[in-house]
Parts: sequence; C-alpha cells; structure tokens
Amino acid sequence: MKTLFFLFACFIAINSKAVVKRHDISAENYIVEKKPEYLIDMPHEGHGVLIDPHWVLTVAHTIFYDYVGKKLKIAAKDYEIESVYIHPEYIEPSENLLNGDIAPLMNFFRSRSDIALIKLTSAVSGVEPIKLYKGTSEKGKKITVFGKGAGGNGLTGENLTTKSLGVLNQFHNVVENTEGNWLIFTFDAPSNALPLEGMHGSGDSGGASIILQEGVAHLVGLSSWQLAYGDISNFKGGLYGTRAYQVRVSNYQNWISSVLGKAVN
Repeated sequence: MKTLFFLFACFIAINSKAVVKRHDISAENYIVEKKPEYLIDMPHEGHGVLIDPHWVLTVAHTIFYDYVGKKLKIAAKDYEIESVYIHPEYIEPSENLLNGDIAPLMNFFRSRSDIALIKLTSAVSGVEPIKLYKGTSEKGKKITVFGKGAGGNGLTGENLTTKSLGVLNQFHNVVENTEGNWLIFTFDAPSNALPLEGMHGSGDSGGASIILQEGVAHLVGLSSWQLAYGDISNFKGGLYGTRAYQVRVSNYQNWISSVLGKAVN
C-alpha cells in the first residue's frame, strides 16, 4: 500500500455522511439524489471523472497500486482498465516529511502535479463525458464538488469512521484564488458561508469540481488536499477556516491532450 494511504487519511477532511458540511444545516440537504454518470468510483477509494469514452481523469494519489486489469463501474456496466498515465511531475513524499512540522509537506504538495489519466480497454457507451473548462478565469466562480468519503462538519472536523457509509454528497464553494496547478477555496463559517458550503475530505480525492456554462457541466477541478499548520500529529481536517487545494484542470489541458493524442471537448 502506498504511503499516500496515510496522507489520504490525514490531509483531506470531514463528519457524518460524506464531505464536511456546515454544522447548522441538515446533512440530508447535501445528499445527491442521482449520481452524475461521469463521476466514477476508483478501485480502492476516491473518484475519477469520465472525460472521453476511453478515458478517466483522476488525481495521481488515488492510484494505490497497479490498477491495470481492474474494473471501473460506469452506469452499471464494468469497464476494464487498460493503462494508467501518471503525470511526470508527480512524486510521493519521503518518510521524513511525515513527521514533525507539517510546513515542508505542504510545500511538497504545492510543488507536484497530482493528476493521472486512466485508459479503458473499451469505449463507454450511453454516458456523456463531462466537458473540460477551457478558460483560466476560475477565480470568483461558484463550484459544485462531489464526494462520498468521510463525513463531518466545520466545528468538529472529519470523522474517518464514516467513510464506509459511501453516501454521495455535494457541496458548494467559491474559488478564492488560483495558484499555478491549483484552485483554492476556504471553508467559511456560517456567517460568511454559502447555503451548502462545504469541504472535501478523506476519500473524496479525485471528486469532480464543476461549474455550469449555459446549463452544461464543465470540469474545473479535482479534490486533492487541505492546507495545514503546526505539527503533523495535531492535524484535524475539515474545520472552518481550512483552505482546500484542488487540481486546476485548465492548467493540464496540454498534457491531457498529449496523452490522449487529441484535443478534449
């Protein structure tokens, strides 16, 4: 098992039915009644997103072992994984980053490209792949984010024991800033929050972050990690004020096209 299993558990947070939520809003309000067909569960945990009939986009740290030959269920049908392409600027952290002051680990996360592509042996039928956001003006846009990992709320943070519930939720936030590879937003307390404000948590990695353009969903981000301070042993994810980092899909369109051998819609 990769060392990222530990990071998965520690650096993407939440407490009661997937994704970290406002404590003053019923958790039922965050539940997704109908799962978007482009959102795919990965073999171990986390999510991927169908961007082409043969291709799934995800974050690299959801690739825990050799997934070639594994199956992904898409719209109630199993599709076999043919190959996995991890971005060349993705690396795993050394053991010395997993103890003591968390700042070096945060800098490490910022510096790498946490993105991967999965090719399927056969084309997905009956499902419309999500379109990619083509612009670079994500800042200030309202996003919808999906996940079915650990649950929690902003007062108490995530509860890792809830990951097994596997309930798909969504939340809203606003892109606060862009930083090269990353989209950044903050989990605000209720006084400054959206009605369904939230934060991604452990098990939500690779979950789609979307915006609507003329009523059509476009993929802008993939849930990746949370910014933390102090000693790594004291980390508690999903608290109000926590800042989230998502893979900025627009920054990787050239790489995606080069792997696919064509431009993506």
